[in-house]
Amino acid sequence: MTWEAISAISTAFTAVVIAVTALLGIYQLAQLRAQRRDAAAIELMHSLQDTTFARAFRLIFLQPDTMSAADVVAGGPELEEAAMILAFRFETIGLMVYRGTISFQLVDELIGGATIEIWNRLSGWVVATRIERGWPMYCEWFHWLAERFAARGRLDRPPAHERLRDWKPGRDA
Repeated sequence: MTWEAISAISTAFTAVVIAVTALLGIYQLAQLRAQRRDAAAIELMHSLQDTTFARAFRLIFLQPDTMSAADVVAGGPELEEAAMILAFRFETIGLMVYRGTISFQLVDELIGGATIEIWNRLSGWVVATRIERGWPMYCEWFHWLAERFAARGRLDRPPAHERLRDWKPGRDA
């Protein structure tokens, strides 16, 4: 075997190694992204299960869905704090959905309806705060998220227990 043949084989082998390494790198990046999304989803679920969120959600959800800014203030510091807790929690979730950190579909299935219901109760307060403070971006991602769910007809769909009545777990379950 000549040196030219050995060199050609060596070059071809190097190209194969580089190609395989690149493919493995792409696969690992995809796995890393999936792990990041899963971790974000788990963190989202944790943030929705803490007592602060649950207490705030209960206080706001019990209010009429046409609540004004004056109603929030008249409800006292506890109601105002609940409004802020929920507004900022949903604000964060909205931004995370927009940036692709957590999937829109996951958030829709988990709290899409709740997002719309809480937005309906807090929108008057949010808009009044924007005007009063001269801060048009106040709760912009919360507002955006609620509008996206409403535009998809989230509240018009049957609930999961009806919609997925015939669902069966797949092989991965």
